[in-house]
Amino acid sequence: MTMFKKFTTIMLENYKKYRYCGINFRIYFFLKKEPYFMKKTGEETITPIKNMKIIQRNDFQNFTLDSVLLSDFVKINRKTKKILDIGTGCGIIALLLAQRSKAQITGVELQKTMAEIAERNVENNKFENQVKIINEDIKNYKNIFNRDEFDTIVTNPPYFEFTGDISQTNDLEQLANARHNINLSLEEIIKISSYLLKNMGSFSIVFRSERLVEVLALLQKYNLEPKRMKNCYTKWNENSKICLLEAIKDAKKGFSIEMPIFVYDENGQKNEYIENLYKS
Repeated sequence: MTMFKKFTTIMLENYKKYRYCGINFRIYFFLKKEPYFMKKTGEETITPIKNMKIIQRNDFQNFTLDSVLLSDFVKINRKTKKILDIGTGCGIIALLLAQRSKAQITGVELQKTMAEIAERNVENNKFENQVKIINEDIKNYKNIFNRDEFDTIVTNPPYFEFTGDISQTNDLEQLANARHNINLSLEEIIKISSYLLKNMGSFSIVFRSERLVEVLALLQKYNLEPKRMKNCYTKWNENSKICLLEAIKDAKKGFSIEMPIFVYDENGQKNEYIENLYKS
């Protein structure tokens, strides 16, 4: 039994005692998620998705809906021969794209532990001949890849810009790096992608909607013309939180905003489209 399960069992067994001592814990809080004060122990978990089993660790960033949405958003055709996934993490985007295409896919991951997990996920799901994981800093791109090498580049970068305030980041270095642009800025990702993409190659990214203006400006700065965008609403009556965007290198102007994605409908029921993204 894990530490969390033991803790939950004790709390449920002694709920009345803790309640009357004035501790305002809610039972559903323990049943639904790990309390914020529980230590991350490095325990591995298995997440099923699309006939695959994905290994993750609880002390590293786990994949979430945004990566799954991006994998489905990316356009792939017969001309798509080589794909690069920048910041591949556990390899989820690379693996989902491998299911959709015959392209050769490379996932680059800075953190050694995550790169090793991604390699295991590739092997366990039988994609060794299609997906390659590289444990490397993408800032060394000129030493790793050739210019104009890829048809498609995808990335789910850290959502938050690092302002220099360490107190705003997670105590675990690996989680801080996954959530804030500490080691690699958004501008660096876009600049590198422009260098590595072939003419008319596509760049697809998922990011927080509040950074849209910043992303559009950077894309055009590095000759990546924004072509299509899709907003995702994680709550029915709230503004968009997630934005998916595709840009084409050296393309002509012309931009479309596609139909949005609503994760839940007005009755709180999960969208069938979202459900199908995970189903085998």
